[in-house]
Amino acid sequence: MLHLASRIIDLCPAPDEHLWLLARLQQREFVPLIRSLRLSCYERALSGSQGVNELEESLAAHTMLQGQAAYVSGEIFCFEDHVLFLLFENPEAGSPAGMRAGIVYERGTTEPIRKLEYFCQTVSECLMESGRVESVESSAALEKSGQSSRSDWRPATLSDSKGFARFVAKQDIDALSTIVCKENATERVRASELLDDDYTRLFLRRAHEAYAEGLPINPATEDATFPSEYTMNRLTEVGLLRREVLVSCRKTGHTLFSLPSADALAVMTISNARCSECGAAIADERIEEVAAPTPLSSILLEDGAWMVNRLHTIIRQLGIPESEIVIEPPTGDGEARLLARVCGVPFLIVMRDGDLTPAFARRAVGTKIETDARHLVIVVTGAIHKESRLSLHNFANRMTRSGSDFELIIIQGMSTVREELRRSFEQASRQALAEQLCELNSNFGLDVAHFINTRFQLLHEMKETNRRALSPVSEEPAQALQKRAHSPSIVDHEIFGMSEVDETAALNP
Repeated sequence: MLHLASRIIDLCPAPDEHLWLLARLQQREFVPLIRSLRLSCYERALSGSQGVNELEESLAAHTMLQGQAAYVSGEIFCFEDHVLFLLFENPEAGSPAGMRAGIVYERGTTEPIRKLEYFCQTVSECLMESGRVESVESSAALEKSGQSSRSDWRPATLSDSKGFARFVAKQDIDALSTIVCKENATERVRASELLDDDYTRLFLRRAHEAYAEGLPINPATEDATFPSEYTMNRLTEVGLLRREVLVSCRKTGHTLFSLPSADALAVMTISNARCSECGAAIADERIEEVAAPTPLSSILLEDGAWMVNRLHTIIRQLGIPESEIVIEPPTGDGEARLLARVCGVPFLIVMRDGDLTPAFARRAVGTKIETDARHLVIVVTGAIHKESRLSLHNFANRMTRSGSDFELIIIQGMSTVREELRRSFEQASRQALAEQLCELNSNFGLDVAHFINTRFQLLHEMKETNRRALSPVSEEPAQALQKRAHSPSIVDHEIFGMSEVDETAALNP
């Protein structure tokens, strides 16, 4: 999936200076792709490089006189792991005068925002050096006086960002910071991953109820429905369960001690402690190992906290930065809400560890209207009521008929969440990229957004192919190792002057 970030500035050189700016950027090692293609075409038409610049200037002037689309409405700059673009906004098309710079990058791109900031700084420096844009020269004086400068690059604001801002404004900033720290905790991430399984959650809830009633679960006495030893070990490793040694009176069955380990039991035994019920020694009482739930399991199972952690982890793994994710603090109704922006497009994710009821559906629709999110994702672990599904689809149809770009996704269970979100995120990324770069299609002669998407895909495939070619798996060492493993002896007896037959005879005289 591709990611997008952009900056805007209120300054823009005149149309007849666009080519000059691109030439200066090329001197700074920002090679314009569209202009390079045009110059290559002109060079072929003229059978040489002589007269290429004159032909380009003539075509640019002719385009301006004809009142057609600008000869240079923008440019793209391709690098190994990212693509930069520069757009000259056209006031006649309804856009405010200025420039828009942006970067298209993958998750593995290092410091994409820093690269975008450096590109914006380079564009500003080129304009300052030219002396043709007076506002750039006076920007320093404006900054000293405390006024906003038109030469300042700022993040591009989208219409969808208002709902995101309202959602953030409703939350407590300190609570949001605490939630982010908790959801990134390693132990919570590992534990929440195991809770994807329905039976694991059912077992832990049963363990909590039994432990609260003073009846801890004993793995040795449970029936076939009890989790396997491997599952028990996994739950213990991630901190959802803990092993305890339970000491109870043989006569009354009353619980005497709940010890954390066998070492603690040894200390109690050596101290000659006795039962307060029957007076027998602790060593003579009933001793068994039980599984007890931990406070972490209680926290994760409450209010669907484990679902919030799983969704947060999946979204981060898909490449969405932390700054684009907002988690609503739990309200105690068993539901959770998360808002994420993908290339500026808001996704509202409403989740519940239970059924999709009509009341839950109405609350999800209300939150969607409040945040004005284009995408509503509902994740539940239980059954989907027919009335709920029908009301949600009717709402989606009304949104579509009214001309809104709206998508409804209903997911039952956590097994398909990653794939559904990945598909929807990629689609939103492609649409956002096409909306940003559609102005360059006439200059490029092709769909620029599709070109960039295909370029990244092919580069990724070529890197994978080259990686496999550079590190081939040799069959000879594997075969030699296998032959060596099946040999009757790994000692070379010839070194010691004896054969394997001699060794056998020596061992069996």
